[in-house]
Amino acid sequence: MSLLSFQCRHRYRGGFDLDVRFELSDPVTSLFGPSGSGKTSLLGIIAGFLRPDAGRVLLGERVLLDTQQGICLRPEQRKIGVVFQDHLLFPHLKVEANLRYGQRHRRGRRSIEMDRVVDVMELGSLLDRYPSNLSGGERQRVAIGRALLSGPELLLMDEPLASLDASLKVRILAYLERVVDEWNVPTIFVTHSQAEVRRLADWVVILQQGRSVAAGTPDDALSRPEPLALKNSMGPANLLRLDEIEVRGGHAVGRLGTQELHLPASETPLTAPSYVQFLPSDVTLSRHDAPGLSTRNHLQGRVRQLVSVAEAVFVAIDIGQILWAEVAPEAVSELELAVDSPVVCLLKVHSLHVLD
Repeated sequence: MSLLSFQCRHRYRGGFDLDVRFELSDPVTSLFGPSGSGKTSLLGIIAGFLRPDAGRVLLGERVLLDTQQGICLRPEQRKIGVVFQDHLLFPHLKVEANLRYGQRHRRGRRSIEMDRVVDVMELGSLLDRYPSNLSGGERQRVAIGRALLSGPELLLMDEPLASLDASLKVRILAYLERVVDEWNVPTIFVTHSQAEVRRLADWVVILQQGRSVAAGTPDDALSRPEPLALKNSMGPANLLRLDEIEVRGGHAVGRLGTQELHLPASETPLTAPSYVQFLPSDVTLSRHDAPGLSTRNHLQGRVRQLVSVAEAVFVAIDIGQILWAEVAPEAVSELELAVDSPVVCLLKVHSLHVLD
């Protein structure tokens, strides 16, 4: 049985049509796509804020919406928690009162303890403060905590990191991972960041102009030609997980299975697990290792996929995890790149961005 069954059609003024159907069974799902593709509208339909022209939405076996039968549960009847991009905390209530509002309006069968939410989301020092005295990251943590305390059967998050700067995004990502690990609340989140999808999601539905153009695991769906060719696409995102980090000669070195990755200098000690992000264009490919270069990282792998998009070819390489490189079309023939051919990925230290 699927966690969520969704099929809806809706026409907006100006001619934009939304026509999407999908089944979700995974714990964390991302709705991914460019601005204006219909992601937020889908969340609104699931939450009950938007009634489509036609459709049916089931949460487990409960019917949330069935336009043919005239069923459309009010938002408070759906047992769904929502975290908005702009937080929408009550400005006249302190943090503790905002959290207890969620607790008093518990919608689902889940019973989540206030003390545990405060502990996991690190809100103890904020309880006596008003939202106006919080940073953007602190407000987002409170908003997530309030949604959790409503005991939802499903948690919806509309671009929860969009309004935060890069350093705060990294911290909130870590909190979202804690939420998933601690409470296992099925979650759907909207984003247009591939790195967020690859780090958090088990499944992704990719939208373009009100239609689903691909769905699958992040590695599968994001590597298809349709998503890679989306307007304003930056190509595939590289996000490698490091489960071990050691300091050697004053420099941090991470482990990728049996291989090493030299990391850029950091003002604070790096701890595992950490993630390393970089662009496919930062990767230089060679058919053979080339010792004596200034490039510190030489990662051995095998080609798993080649995807041609516009004037570039994206190459997926299995190094224990999937790493993407961007090459010119003529380089494919010059390097004799083909599925399962061995290749060396050369990567400069300064091109790496570590997300601790």
